[in-house]
Amino acid sequence: MSIRRTFLLLIAPLFLLLAGVNGALLYLWERAEAERGLAGQAIAAAVTTAAFADASDDLAHALADRARTEALRDAARRVTGLQGLYIVRPDGQTVQIVGRPSAFWPGRFEAPRAPVAAPIRSDPTGRRMATGLAPVARGGYVIAQIDADPLFAQVEGLQRLIAGVVAAAGLLGLALALAIARLIVRELARNSAMIAAIRADQPPGDADRFAIRETRDLALAVRLMRASVSGRMARGRHELARRDRERDEAGAVAAHRETAFAALATTAAGAALAVRMLGAAPAGSFYALCDGDGRATLVLGDCAGDTPSDALARAVAARRFFEANLATTARVAQGEAAFALTRVAWIAWSVEAPPAAQALALLDGDDADRVAAYVVRAEGLDPSAIIDDLATLLRLDGVVAVVRPGSAQAGEG
Repeated sequence: MSIRRTFLLLIAPLFLLLAGVNGALLYLWERAEAERGLAGQAIAAAVTTAAFADASDDLAHALADRARTEALRDAARRVTGLQGLYIVRPDGQTVQIVGRPSAFWPGRFEAPRAPVAAPIRSDPTGRRMATGLAPVARGGYVIAQIDADPLFAQVEGLQRLIAGVVAAAGLLGLALALAIARLIVRELARNSAMIAAIRADQPPGDADRFAIRETRDLALAVRLMRASVSGRMARGRHELARRDRERDEAGAVAAHRETAFAALATTAAGAALAVRMLGAAPAGSFYALCDGDGRATLVLGDCAGDTPSDALARAVAARRFFEANLATTARVAQGEAAFALTRVAWIAWSVEAPPAAQALALLDGDDADRVAAYVVRAEGLDPSAIIDDLATLLRLDGVVAVVRPGSAQAGEG
């Protein structure tokens, strides 16, 4: 669903609802007030006539007095909208003061105990009347009827006015919804255009043109993201350029050897072992583990080469050669000749004849002796932990392996 349709479905009905509720409340309040006013006017006319009747000891004689009757009728004619004024005697006879010969539905009115207004009713001609009743002290009561049609005409006019206001509110809500929706859609379209420009590596435009604060903040956030990404990419390009400038054959060989000869920690033929390249080991350094049928061999070597990459290639080939079959004296000699091994150290063992705790190392100077001495003193440690200690305590450049019986490893736990 689009934003424009969402606003139309939310704002226009809301305006209609508010206008309708307020119009209904206004209509009900105005009608109730008008009906109360008519009722009060009818009761006032009835109470005044009842006071006239109470002032005479003989009501019939008072009504027979032409002058008094005409004065009463003249006063009644001055009451706005008065259509009928009647006095009902105690014997039930109705005396007309003003209006039609008889009151509408006089028989349905019961003698009231206090001044009261009867509900508005329509006569046979369709005219609506507001009726007020007032008791006479010596018996009987007074009926005053006032025309209610002007009231209902005003109410109908109010109804038409309210209907017009509700329709205008609906149109106003529709116009506001369209205006707001178009503004938001235009702002979002500008953001989309800015994102597209950033994606195409073009100038994103000015974020100050946005009229809505939230969309302006979004545009600024997008520009900040572009700046951040551009800065990160620039730094990445600079880093790659720096690496390209600093890259040489020895560095490339060292980086590849970290993957080709990753640190090894495993068990083979009942023995625990760990092997690792430490420091700036020669480019041709390698290790090869062969394990099968309860026997295992571990070979460490250093291949010569005209270039570091040539030495690494021979080391990888030598590793494959010694991993294919268990090492023997003849096979080691064959490998020395085939891969130009300048140094080699190897060990063989089996489940029946486990190796003693020892270190194999291809290191310069007396580093190999120092490593062997530390392994003897570090009895009970895991081979990987021993190599960690050696890398921390000694600055070693070469390949180091530590082998120990599996039973000793189990006893370490």
